[in-house]
Amino acid sequence: MKIENYIKFHGKSFYWAGRFLEKEVFDDCSILYSFCRVVDNLVDTKSNSKNNIKKFIKDYKRKNSKNLVTKKFKIIEAKYKIPKKYIMDLFFGVNLDTKTVKIKSIKEIIKYSYYVAGTVGAMMSYIFQTSKPKAIKHAINLGIAMQLTNISRDVLKDAHLKRIYIPENMLNKKIDTKDIIKNDFDKKYLFSVIQKLIILAEKYYKNGNAGIKYLPKKIRFSIFLASCLYRGIGQKILNSNYNKYFLERTYLNFFEKIIMTLKSFYLFYIINNQFKN
Repeated sequence: MKIENYIKFHGKSFYWAGRFLEKEVFDDCSILYSFCRVVDNLVDTKSNSKNNIKKFIKDYKRKNSKNLVTKKFKIIEAKYKIPKKYIMDLFFGVNLDTKTVKIKSIKEIIKYSYYVAGTVGAMMSYIFQTSKPKAIKHAINLGIAMQLTNISRDVLKDAHLKRIYIPENMLNKKIDTKDIIKNDFDKKYLFSVIQKLIILAEKYYKNGNAGIKYLPKKIRFSIFLASCLYRGIGQKILNSNYNKYFLERTYLNFFEKIIMTLKSFYLFYIINNQFKN
């Protein structure tokens, strides 16, 4: 797959919001997204995931990588001086998915979300040339919020990969991935827990959005829109019902994205004065 197509086909909300960025910035964001997507895809295979990610990391550490996506990523890594810490933390996070996924608490799911998505937010900050510690913290929280949205909408998909990310301390009933696949579980109850996870994400969206003021002005609307689009997926789940949720994956269609873009434009330019400073 061409590098520019990773974000187009796998990150539709990011691709939509990215249209409001300058071409060079969007292209570099696309490379970062492609790199993270390739890593994620390696652990989403049902066999040899541990070996696949090990080979990928080994290739990344080579001076001359054989992987085209990795080659491109290393160029922007050097260009923006992206700290190795966030890349290594990302690798650590995806390695967790090669083992039996067992999240015990909300604290653990936030920690996991940092590794696989908060790190991406931090790396994006460097592409946006905003590396102040306060700005990075907000970017990480926005990444965490988006990951919580992903977890909330992909419970069925993750079950087929023998994973369940919902913290055990949020579940009063024991629910196994096998039960979800066999459709032998209390849908209404599990859906209510998923909704609680979406509500938890709101705290991180709020904190993430509060950091938009640290970004260059020409970047701000695009990130605010990406946040609104992703948050909109969670809101759509909240306004849905458990039968519909377990029947089809939730996403925003073209017209919903148009409406969300217009709303975001109004909120950003008319209501939220903090973004103008």
